[in-house]
Amino acid sequence: MDPTVKGPTVTGASVFRKAAIVAGAGIVVTGCSFFGSSQQGTTTSGPSAASGASQTSAAATADVISPDKANSLILPKDDVSQLVGSELDYEGKSSNPGKPTIDGKESCRSLVAPLTLSLGESWTTYRNVWLQEAEKTYDHWVSQRVVLYPKADAAAEAFASQYPADIRSCTGEVLKSGESSWRETVKDVTSDRAQWADESLDNGQANGWRCSDEARVIDNLLLSVTVCQRGNSAPAMKAIIDRMVAGATKSK
Repeated sequence: MDPTVKGPTVTGASVFRKAAIVAGAGIVVTGCSFFGSSQQGTTTSGPSAASGASQTSAAATADVISPDKANSLILPKDDVSQLVGSELDYEGKSSNPGKPTIDGKESCRSLVAPLTLSLGESWTTYRNVWLQEAEKTYDHWVSQRVVLYPKADAAAEAFASQYPADIRSCTGEVLKSGESSWRETVKDVTSDRAQWADESLDNGQANGWRCSDEARVIDNLLLSVTVCQRGNSAPAMKAIIDRMVAGATKSK
């Protein structure tokens, strides 16, 4: 199972093993390519510079979050470890959403792969950092994602494409990614926030591994947090995304 999608496949009562990383180059990125030159070129974003409609005034962009702030929105390893109550020593990074393969109702797939599908072509910066106790075995899995767009309306459009109001109908749907199956529960969806949970299944039965998720749109920023563990992962997820939101609003 791709750790950039939804964490591990449950293989026992208390031990979780990471499966294969999703196909596609550049999902795990090391060195300067992650926090350095990995931003998508802005030449593909929005209308041509020759168009009068493309001229953006300083006033129109004053409130957007800049790409150089993206790194600071990701909580560091020590902070996340404290919030989940376990030392998360292994860190993975991605600067590209990739193309995960998900089987199931198409309109529900963004619940298994938050901020990965239907992002459009105009995003400028993508960050996904996932943490777990160790590379091969772990009891907690946390993903923080940040996506930036040149303008707020592009971010709002991408968010609405992934989390429309009718995504509530996905409650009870089962989606598959690799060898893992997930039963979805959509808790709340508004124009700027989506909250849901994913329950891991073995042969159609819940196996105790559960993820809590939230995605938000703030101006030109999309962000999401997923926390997976046995038991209630919602408090840790909320604490992490609240910190990210606070950082985003301070960054403007």
